[in-house]
Amino acid sequence: MKRTFCLALALLALVVLDSSRSLAQKPDAPRWEDYPAEVWAGKAVLLDLRSHPLARKFRRRLREDMNAEGINFTGHYTFATVGCGAGCSINAIIDARTGRAYFPKALSGWTGIVGDFDKYEEYEQQTRADSRLLRMLGRPNIGRPNEERYGPSGIYYYEWINNRLRLVKFIHVGSYPNADPPGRGN
Repeated sequence: MKRTFCLALALLALVVLDSSRSLAQKPDAPRWEDYPAEVWAGKAVLLDLRSHPLARKFRRRLREDMNAEGINFTGHYTFATVGCGAGCSINAIIDARTGRAYFPKALSGWTGIVGDFDKYEEYEQQTRADSRLLRMLGRPNIGRPNEERYGPSGIYYYEWINNRLRLVKFIHVGSYPNADPPGRGN
């Protein structure tokens, strides 16, 4: 009887431990290793201010990130973030080989607000130099440029391929399960 109780207790502990594993480690979450990128060892060129209108506008912040972060994404890119208000960011992907800056629409006006901050801090945006996978926590802006309208809160996994982002997986977390309805403009 005692042995059965101990076995049941051990089984219960395993179930609890398994259910508390982080979302990033769940088998259905994309893995960095599944999106490999060869890391370039060359010297980064200067930011190309003509590559995008926002490159010129945010040149100081982008250059700071390029210098501080170095290559931190997809083998030869720097993932850079510029604040655009409380809980808002515009994100750029800068090619170290050409200096060209990309501002994917999916990452423009991004909000890190998911509703339950403390639970999800470990899942904030993350990149790796040796992977094409990008992980973002929050809500993408799905409205027009002057409209604060966001998609559902969660962990978004994107792949950077051919200078474009492709949504690989979305895992809902946080207090906003649905996208904001149209018409919430400024």
